[in-house]
Amino acid sequence: MTGAAVPDALRGPIERGEIGGRTVQLTKTGEVECVRYDSAPLADGHVRIRTVRSAVSAGTEMTFYGRGATNVYLHKRWNEELRLFEAGTASMEYPLAIGYRAAGEVTESRAAEVAVGTRVYGSWRHTELTSLPGEVALAQRLPDGLSWDDGVDLAQMGPICANAVAYGEGQHAGRPAIVFGAGVVGLLTAQVVRATGADPVYVVDRLPRRLEIAASLGFGTIDASGPDDLAAGLKRRHGSEGIPVAWECTGSTRALHEAIRVVRRRGTVVAVGFYQGEASNLILGDEFHHNGIRVVCGQIGNVHSSQTWRTLRASVTGMALAREVEFGRLPRLSMPVEDASRGFAALQQPGDVLQVSLTYDRDA
Repeated sequence: MTGAAVPDALRGPIERGEIGGRTVQLTKTGEVECVRYDSAPLADGHVRIRTVRSAVSAGTEMTFYGRGATNVYLHKRWNEELRLFEAGTASMEYPLAIGYRAAGEVTESRAAEVAVGTRVYGSWRHTELTSLPGEVALAQRLPDGLSWDDGVDLAQMGPICANAVAYGEGQHAGRPAIVFGAGVVGLLTAQVVRATGADPVYVVDRLPRRLEIAASLGFGTIDASGPDDLAAGLKRRHGSEGIPVAWECTGSTRALHEAIRVVRRRGTVVAVGFYQGEASNLILGDEFHHNGIRVVCGQIGNVHSSQTWRTLRASVTGMALAREVEFGRLPRLSMPVEDASRGFAALQQPGDVLQVSLTYDRDA
């Protein structure tokens, strides 16, 4: 069966072998499609991988979804030289093939050191077939003892959270810590925070189901929808100097403000969330001003100076093998890649769905 016509926006990735077979793409009208593209010939020194699982993030990926998509790359141009967003033609255009959480199996190899059947994890798109240089595939072998669902988060989601924790500068070790948000990023960040020495670790959210998941992982939970003053309650429990670091993983400026209120004087708030629009709930004349709070962006595009991509991936893989961090245990709604539109729609109900996993069975 011949694949679909190649749109200009995807021509480069397809010609490089990054996209092939059944592929999820987002359209300008807000729809999600599953389209089949022919694969490019495999280059020397590369391997072709058949995706077994990919997972849709309820954070960044959803900022590209729908008619009202908010991602800044769709509305402004990123000037890499100046490191500024500027007005003008947007940096990205539809259709978009997105995704960064995947794992699969080598089905064809033109790299002598990589055998067919090797299990590999990576940060490729929601696409059935992709290719990687042989040395990259070797560096990203999925260890025995870890499942496909574990594997989808070793390349990027795990490092996102480990990098965010590194921005706490180790101040949380042996001390109480708090993580705002029981989404995937928050739940994984909380586990890394605990694995690196914080005790106790509290997870804050407004959704009962997500608080249940946090509790099942052994965390103290706090319902932010209640009438009590969250920060006052924690400071009465642990003292005004008790909590040195908080991680804000929701992307809500209201939660960012509350994180500022929670930490000690001259404490640190690591901003992990992707904040969209204006910060109307962020009040900088209160605790931020009077307590000298340090707010630092822990975004993965800026790897902490003590880390590299290699060390981040190695650390989260070690934590996963030791069961200090559970990736595959986090609930997911699983469906065939052809049903991706249903998966994206389901993620608009965060009280019911934490994340969505797409499958690429051979016979599908």
